Amino acid sequence: MRYTRWMWKLLIIAFAWLLAPAAHAQLETQPRFYALDKQLQMEEQRQFDELESARENNRALSGAPGAGVSVAEQALRDMAYRRERDGLLLQAEQNRQRVARERILAEAALLNKRVPETSAAVLTSPESFILPPAPAGQYYARVEGRFVLVDRTSELVTSILPVQPTDPTADVPAGPRQMPFPELPLRRVAKGSVLVIHDPTTLSLPAAPAGQFYARVEGQILLVDARTELPVRVVRDR
Repeated sequence: MRYTRWMWKLLIIAFAWLLAPAAHAQLETQPRFYALDKQLQMEEQRQFDELESARENNRALSGAPGAGVSVAEQALRDMAYRRERDGLLLQAEQNRQRVARERILAEAALLNKRVPETSAAVLTSPESFILPPAPAGQYYARVEGRFVLVDRTSELVTSILPVQPTDPTADVPAGPRQMPFPELPLRRVAKGSVLVIHDPTTLSLPAAPAGQFYARVEGQILLVDARTELPVRVVRDR
């Protein structure tokens, strides 16, 4: 009799041990691979930069004496490069919109998500995250990179806390990557140059940041550093 009772206890413990990882796995946040994010960003930028460099090299060769390339032929080549570049930008933008939608849906799905009080996602010391004491009948949890409040009775998420500057970021799912930047022209733009845009409002541009000004170079609108007279960012491409 005693042997049978011990067998039942062992079976119950083993069953609970098997169920625990499955319950926790549903709330486990996948780690964010920053190195992979960076590699994808660099590869995207590399493709964009190589295309821009090929276009500039083609222009230089076409404009050389004796190249035999007419203005019409050069215009057709520019159109082909621009079409390919626009295709890369469109694909990049679609990828970012998809990721943004996934993040919005994932956050919306947090409400009414079940977080058992025994889950590893529950915060045992909220004060270490600069959180106030949880309201009566509730407890804190960290799910999908967000702090949430969970009802103790139903074990369901009732609210999602706003993101604070002090919140951890290691478990935050990756958001949309930065769009690839067009290649900056390697030329100086003096403050008194005719390329400078003196009235940005005519082009629906905000006032330039302190120590910078706008200029139009090779069809691009650039933000130029007043001290170095070098472009720092492409504001608007062709």
